[in-house]
Amino acid sequence: MRSTRKAVTALVGGLIATSAGHLAVMTPPAAAGQECAVVSDQWQAIDLGVVGEALDINDRGQIVGWKKGATGASRAMLWDDGRVTEIGTLGGRESRATAVDDDGRIAGYSDTAERETHGFVWHNGKVTDLGTLGGYAAMPRDISKGVVVGEFRRLGEDKTRRGQGFLVKNGAKASLGLSGGSAAEDVNKSGHVTGTHRRTDRLGVPAHEQSQRAFLWKNGAVKELGTLGGNWSEARGLNGRGQIVGESALGADGVLQGGFVWSAETGMRRIEDGDGLARPAAINDKGVIVGTHSCETAYGVARPSVWTDPGKAPVRLPNPAGGVATVANAINDKGDIVGMSLHAGNQPHAVLWKPISAN
Repeated sequence: MRSTRKAVTALVGGLIATSAGHLAVMTPPAAAGQECAVVSDQWQAIDLGVVGEALDINDRGQIVGWKKGATGASRAMLWDDGRVTEIGTLGGRESRATAVDDDGRIAGYSDTAERETHGFVWHNGKVTDLGTLGGYAAMPRDISKGVVVGEFRRLGEDKTRRGQGFLVKNGAKASLGLSGGSAAEDVNKSGHVTGTHRRTDRLGVPAHEQSQRAFLWKNGAVKELGTLGGNWSEARGLNGRGQIVGESALGADGVLQGGFVWSAETGMRRIEDGDGLARPAAINDKGVIVGTHSCETAYGVARPSVWTDPGKAPVRLPNPAGGVATVANAINDKGDIVGMSLHAGNQPHAVLWKPISAN
């Protein structure tokens, strides 16, 4: 469903890495002087009782992500009004659910007995295997009204790993038609898609070493969104109003970066970060943005944060009892936010932040 973007990870070759090629790092408690954002009193943190991570939530309150199974492997899961359903795998050891739409369709990916990574759609107990879409791995990132978008990975003629954005609609599978590499991150109810066009087509290379652009795909036409003055931008989330959030380089060296919100009316605007680092992950139809914010552009501790107005400073989400809140992944139109907190023994717990006014 998303109005969201999640920190999606891949089960390729048994290794877990973020979709941008970075390692998933848990941040330690902040040092003195790094608590620059006010902790909000408008959300209540609720531990869902799942050792794992919540990656998406729809407007019905259904939550998907992954949980640690009995063997220690991750398994795709659905959390629905307190009941946890383990979705299982496509014959392999691990799986993850990455997105859920308002009709309860769930998209995700799983390894197989042959050690391939296949995308899937799960609905009312029935699983549709999407295969690898012609590559060696396919990873759906979002689903809306049954339309699935994501990235499949293939080996180029030079044996290097390459990614390509895809769309599956009514069973028909298609590439987004972008030259070079790409990844489709989010799709809204109108079927519009956002993602990143990797012009240099090099998976795992830091963004500042690439020339890539956030894009909007609409009815088969691609529009690149530009940058905040640097040499790269990456899209993360898209809402029903056509607003897109993501990150962009600020200068020619590509190192310093900022969070942005884009619309057809205003173009790309930097969201308020107080000279820190804003990394938006999702935006709902009311324009509320969630993601992380750190007070410093380098080595700052990232905290789950909310921007109710992109021109105003963010507020921090409260920590759940016994945990350190580390990631906010998704938000629905009711203002419910999901993510993960880290507990004793480095155990991740799925978390729901509920607006207090809705209780």
